[in-house]
Amino acid sequence: MSSAEQKRLLIVGCGDIGSGVAEHFLQRGWQVQGLRRQTDKLPEGVSGIAADLSDPESLAALPPLSADYVLMTLTPASYTEDGYQRIFERAMSALLAAISPAPKRLLFVSSSGVYGQREHEWVDEDSPTEPPRFAGKSLLRGEQLALGSGTPCSVVRFTGIYGPGRFQMLKKVHNGECAPTEPLHYSNRIHRDDCVGFLCHLLEQADAGEALEACYLASDDEPVAIQDVQRWLADQLDVPYEQGGAPIARTGSKRCANRRLRESGYELRYPNYQKGFATVLEGFRPDDL
Repeated sequence: MSSAEQKRLLIVGCGDIGSGVAEHFLQRGWQVQGLRRQTDKLPEGVSGIAADLSDPESLAALPPLSADYVLMTLTPASYTEDGYQRIFERAMSALLAAISPAPKRLLFVSSSGVYGQREHEWVDEDSPTEPPRFAGKSLLRGEQLALGSGTPCSVVRFTGIYGPGRFQMLKKVHNGECAPTEPLHYSNRIHRDDCVGFLCHLLEQADAGEALEACYLASDDEPVAIQDVQRWLADQLDVPYEQGGAPIARTGSKRCANRRLRESGYELRYPNYQKGFATVLEGFRPDDL
């Protein structure tokens, strides 16, 4: 296949999930570019574009960005209001202005943090988005910029991402810092490998000429109380189930429906937390904490 015939994918913010997507399409003969601050951390075979999206001068120096497909997997500069606005609002505007001509499809990775529901409600792609926190507000603004760019676009709202090497939950359980019994708090999650798999699935559908939805809420099949997850993990780790932690504060208690993900034809590798956390627990040692 000549370079002129190769399909081109640009991944902006090419970290863990973006790298997984890059490796998938490199194996299929695509040209893949990755934009990030430290290009030496990109997978072998990915062409690097060095840029610090939190730095206005670096943004102003962006070269013209061109690809058949663009995936944006951005991370905030810091967990502050300004840190989120820098990336999901100011950098997002600069990135969209630098992309020319318009790609065939833009995928923008967002979060279920754009929802403000707190009373165990079921939410889906059509539910009201009224985030109470600055993070959700900036993410929602980023979605609006992407969807209003004039480029064919799909937003993917991931719930809590977990997987091998992500030990935050295990650390809490191991240290006896599980959430208290009250208030009951529903949690939603998706395995890192399903994040990669679903993004690849959507890009392949777009490349095949299939119609995509403007928004997908991407989560596993089983919203479940965080208390139940932590009780199960304590049993797997063979440690006491001790509820010495603080109530969940960052996210409201809601249940995320993945009907649209399922209807797209994607098959989850890890449809529930038991199957997913089994991969995290494999080879895990308390010293890893």
